Amino acid sequence: MKTLYYIFCFLFYGSLYAQSVRGTVYDGVTKEPLLGASVYFEGTTIGGITNEKGKFTLYTEITSTSQLVVTYLGYTDVVLNASEKKPLTIYLLPKEESLDEVVVTAKPLFTRAQMLIAFRRQFLGETKAGQSCEILNEDALKLRYNASKNQLIVSSNEILRVKNPYLGYEIRFRLYDCKISYFRTSLSSFDVQQSYYAGTSFFIDEKKEVRRYKKRRQEVYEGSSLHFMRTVATEQWDEEGFTIYKKGFPAYPKTHFIVSDTLGIKKVQLTDPVAILYDKKKRSNVRPKYTHYTIDGFGNFYPPDALVFSGLMGQQRLGDALPLDYGL
Repeated sequence: MKTLYYIFCFLFYGSLYAQSVRGTVYDGVTKEPLLGASVYFEGTTIGGITNEKGKFTLYTEITSTSQLVVTYLGYTDVVLNASEKKPLTIYLLPKEESLDEVVVTAKPLFTRAQMLIAFRRQFLGETKAGQSCEILNEDALKLRYNASKNQLIVSSNEILRVKNPYLGYEIRFRLYDCKISYFRTSLSSFDVQQSYYAGTSFFIDEKKEVRRYKKRRQEVYEGSSLHFMRTVATEQWDEEGFTIYKKGFPAYPKTHFIVSDTLGIKKVQLTDPVAILYDKKKRSNVRPKYTHYTIDGFGNFYPPDALVFSGLMGQQRLGDALPLDYGL
């Protein structure tokens, strides 16, 4: 039986911030302030737009390491470390217009429609939430299959707008990198060796006060990697319903997850792979790539490739993603 490991990488590590971050966004060429630039904390619902003077202020009470993302149509994104100590001055540079290179090759192995289906499965997921999702600007996606590496490579010059009607969010996702590797020349989910994507995201909450969506979000949250990381950080194992297993036997969590506190950020040591059971039915596995990683106030861990998940957590995709500030 093949073991499939999935790595999800998001660019979200920066310096600590809490309470408020403010600054001004300018055109990097004309030095004029930019009205309507989007500014947000990566992976959250915390964001806003600049006023006529190019100014913005964002508030949060969470100690976090999420980076600040600044975007404006026709300009190159800026991703930087946020700071509450002094106002930020941010310059955006206009994107250089370029024509896509045209490469004449033999008949492709797979059609665009086939590659899109494979990409949706790995990017959005195949759960109820994942299957409900729609990429509103799918034409912006560039897809190619590298036959020598059995790898589907996907990119986009535009921010992807992903509608998630099951959870009531619209997600703005800047896809920086995406590679789906297969054991053989295939696009079948059964042949996936590793699925990887990297980017920044902003969540627009469209159903915040609707009871049905609150219930669905809580169901997705319970047993998720976000829920698990918050449990590791707080060490409230019994209260949160997680059980750890080592070689098939129940294990004491604090023996395998050694947690220390550094300026509000948790440093975690995990040296051995373990199995995780939530509520006696949701099963996942976690394997460390490094001996240490950190968890911030959101439940956001760094480095993003420090852990490899399989099982339930390994199957989660963008369709099951919740904003990092969910429930806080």
